[in-house]
Amino acid sequence: MSPPLSRHPSTKDALMDMLAAGELHLVGTDNCTFTCKQKQLGMSDFTKIPNGLNGLEDRMSVVWEKGVHRGKIDPMRFVQITSSAAAKIFNIYPRKGRIAIGSDADVVIWNPNQSRTVSKATHHHAIDYNVFEGQVLHGVAETTISRGKIVWMNNELNVEAGTGRFVPLLPYAPIAFASNAQRAKAMAFRSVQRDLKPEKLNGQNSEPVVLRPRMPAGGCSSIQF
Repeated sequence: MSPPLSRHPSTKDALMDMLAAGELHLVGTDNCTFTCKQKQLGMSDFTKIPNGLNGLEDRMSVVWEKGVHRGKIDPMRFVQITSSAAAKIFNIYPRKGRIAIGSDADVVIWNPNQSRTVSKATHHHAIDYNVFEGQVLHGVAETTISRGKIVWMNNELNVEAGTGRFVPLLPYAPIAFASNAQRAKAMAFRSVQRDLKPEKLNGQNSEPVVLRPRMPAGGCSSIQF
């Protein structure tokens, strides 16, 4: 990112606390891998830095390490913020983000007891650095299944170009828009019926008194009633 989100050391823990509390709903990557040489285009002007970092390969392990392994979130919350919440926001749930009959067979078999050390020497990103370099992360994807086909197993990637598929997305996902109607209803103006008929006051009819502003002498700096 340019400039960085925050250099203060407390920012990372604060963001994880917000994830745990539900103030943040999911974790994405916006994975975009520019090399060090490409990043140096903005050495003297940060606005020229090509934006993007690696994250796709390490995202789930980082969230497991910082969240579940450290006791801030439970495994169910981990699944929500790495999978089902995104599917709901993109309005493709339950086709995606759920294991069920009729849903796409996209499954990650997760080993919470295995750990790995992140390194640019062993990652699969087409860049010469890794922002998580040297971190020991607990939680590893042993097997990844995409639409019923094994694409990752035994630390080997098995994918073919051209096997992707366009998934049309409908607008107005319920998770984001369902509350709008209720909010509008709650905030709508409601008329109040009042009885304006003259009432008896000491045996006489009492007409409503209408107060109107009167311009004071010498100017309009105030309004007198």
